Amino acid sequence: MTKVMVAIASGSEEIEAVSIIDVLRRAEITVDVVSIEADKRLEIVASRGVKLVADLHISDIDPADYQMLVLPGGVPGSEAFRDCESLINILKQRKAKQWLAAICAAPAIVLAEHQLLGDADVTCHPGLQQQLPQSQLSEERVVVDQAHWLITSQGPGTAIEFSLALIAQLKDQESAELVAAPMVLA
Repeated sequence: MTKVMVAIASGSEEIEAVSIIDVLRRAEITVDVVSIEADKRLEIVASRGVKLVADLHISDIDPADYQMLVLPGGVPGSEAFRDCESLINILKQRKAKQWLAAICAAPAIVLAEHQLLGDADVTCHPGLQQQLPQSQLSEERVVVDQAHWLITSQGPGTAIEFSLALIAQLKDQESAELVAAPMVLA
């Protein structure tokens, strides 16, 4: 069974979070939405005021159960991820062949800040690209670095493309195409 953790925090970008959760579930991938709130609260208020409810709290998961760890962007959600010691420990200790995926502000604010990029090719929201190593920066909307098990993307407008890229890596390209077709994507 393919299982993915999608972290959420107060201030996470809702289009990104919901798109990732929805599209992965369309591919019959098990998704645990995981709150990182310090008070163990499962409900968060996202960056534009949308309320989201997690399935689990970060203190109640085993990170080794997941084939992929996903960080939606948004500010201050990405800052909350950056400052969450338990999440950062999970990201730093991820197992071999465990995908890490981040979109929008998260690659710059979380991954770059904690030296979790290695020498992978990456992208992020155009407004934060100066915070990434310029020699590794890609202008692509979605960047899959298979050598580093890292997938990054630019923002809300790329969230469905990003989610389909996650499916392609977790399953295969045909599975991503089967999910995309009824969604009437250009």
